[in-house]
Amino acid sequence: MKLPFGLTIILNALLIWPGFLVAEDKHYKADVCVYGGTASGVMAALAAHEEGSKVILVEPTRCLGGMTGGGINHLDWGKGETVGGSTYKILMEGLKEQKRAHGGHAKHGIGNKQYRERFKKLVKDRGITVIYNHRLGKVRVGDETIGKPTRQEPIALGEKIAPRNKNNSIQSIILDYAPVDETGCPIPEPKKRNVITVSAKVFIDCSYEGDLLSMSGVRYTWGRESREHYDESLAGVRPSLWVHDIDPYVEPGNPESGLIPFIQNRKIGPLGSADALSMGYCFRYEFDTSGQGIPIPEPKNYDPAEFEVYRRAIRDGVDIFSNRHMRTTLNKFTVHKKAPFVGGAQSNRNLMGSTVYGCNEDYPNGDWATRSRIWKFHQEFLINSIHFAKTDPSAPKSMKQRATKTSFRKGVFDETGGWPNQLYVRQARRMVSSYVVTQKDLEGKTDPPHTVSLAAYGVDDWPYAVVVEDDKIAVQGGAFSIVYLDKGKYNGSYKIPYEAIVPTRGECNNLIVPVCVSASHIAFTSLRMEPVWMILGESAGVAAAMAADNEITVQDVPYKQLRFKLENLEQILDRVEQDLTQIQSVRWKSKEHWNAEKDGYEWLFPHIDKDSDGEISVDEYSAFQRFKSKNNDWEQSLKKTQFDGESHFR
Repeated sequence: MKLPFGLTIILNALLIWPGFLVAEDKHYKADVCVYGGTASGVMAALAAHEEGSKVILVEPTRCLGGMTGGGINHLDWGKGETVGGSTYKILMEGLKEQKRAHGGHAKHGIGNKQYRERFKKLVKDRGITVIYNHRLGKVRVGDETIGKPTRQEPIALGEKIAPRNKNNSIQSIILDYAPVDETGCPIPEPKKRNVITVSAKVFIDCSYEGDLLSMSGVRYTWGRESREHYDESLAGVRPSLWVHDIDPYVEPGNPESGLIPFIQNRKIGPLGSADALSMGYCFRYEFDTSGQGIPIPEPKNYDPAEFEVYRRAIRDGVDIFSNRHMRTTLNKFTVHKKAPFVGGAQSNRNLMGSTVYGCNEDYPNGDWATRSRIWKFHQEFLINSIHFAKTDPSAPKSMKQRATKTSFRKGVFDETGGWPNQLYVRQARRMVSSYVVTQKDLEGKTDPPHTVSLAAYGVDDWPYAVVVEDDKIAVQGGAFSIVYLDKGKYNGSYKIPYEAIVPTRGECNNLIVPVCVSASHIAFTSLRMEPVWMILGESAGVAAAMAADNEITVQDVPYKQLRFKLENLEQILDRVEQDLTQIQSVRWKSKEHWNAEKDGYEWLFPHIDKDSDGEISVDEYSAFQRFKSKNNDWEQSLKKTQFDGESHFR
């Protein structure tokens, strides 16, 4: 029975009202149900709606956009030539027009709050029903109800999966009411279970965690595969990024006394071997040092002993602050020297940053009680590290001064007390389907035929654990930083085929997975960028609508018709061929060229253009980068210097 228009409006309003406790056992039907209101999820919902489908979007928190608006305003998309479709328009609206290349890897966006508001308005203007503050409890697949992940360990090399001989369609999902707390953190247990049932013809899992994927009967994995698994030279355990000469034991020199806090009692396997570790997570904070921000809370359970590793490092003069990585080029390391700091450096690959690498091991396949604990750990870690810097006798004066001034910036995450509303889950589960994107794709050695997105960010991982190595403290792995592997053949771009976002035929015929893509760990470190997930979300939304409208499985969506629709949306689906005219010594041909790509850094051009020829060469820019890596206060020092036509660095 079709509900009266007025009643439909009321029900939708109640569903999307963040604090409303929905009556038990409501049942809603749609053509397409999108689980996860990440930026990818919003794109999927918009695309399916534009194709004429009735869409329901489910978001476990009270915000849309995930990390786009939840902490990442500096949009990492690798090569801008690969970003098209509605994604480009939505991300770039309100920003300066410029060629898609953007001269590098990222572009400053309009602001976290502004992106959240933009996503909310996009779905509201189209009348798409959004269910906030509800998360997945159970999944009905055929005549079976699944209430927990179908795997307990990552897929092993050579593992055989028994085929399912049942109806492999998701019939419905059952949602629990679990509003996030005042800081945006997921609560451990739902306030009410089995509150809403959503039935749909097609489901799209756009969550970072892949929760719907994990309860659908589809194969999935997490962690690092071995080198042998997909014949990837970069796979598996990697050498430690840092090995610090800091005694890891409670009683120095005595392993029997146990390990000091933050050091994990974990044995790392041999190089190239597989394990269940994932890249470290963190929050992408927005801080204020003017004294006008939102105060960071005082600690409730501060234990000075918790920060013994910092204390020992500072006492012994060990550099745990500088950032080390393999930037753009394989096996070429650079170190960015940093002075002692606290309350920031969410992008720091070292012991002192905004996370403890390895503390997230149980998150990818964990329940919400586990995830809530890990999320809270990150919040408390910031609070306690700020307190350590303010009060500990070992903290240098500069660290104390910075910590005293640090607060959350107002006007960004005010509704959560300054805390970002999304934990930066760099990777969790990954589907394993008929096509797995691997290192070979990044190397330009493959050419899959059914492209639904391009990616163009190099291999980019982060440390995995903090462990003991030769009685010292090691930061394990995580050296890759935008490392390109195709030697310029396709300008770093590669294809993600449709087969990588749908399950293997016979496993589940009405699920599409555009975030937890079928990819190896190494490939996932590259494709895991928000614009890529947004493009994949849009492609998934179009495909889902086609499957629902034609009553076919997602595996049977005709690619020729799908591609036609995607090209009409102005998606870019062909790899970027190497432009030989760009292989030259000049990076920026004019001040105008620089200004168009370096918004906010127009003042810097004459400092880098040391020969004053109106161009910035590769050598000039390299000299600037060397200066920058050696001077933590490079920006302030250059701004204070009256430019006189001479280069201020070599």
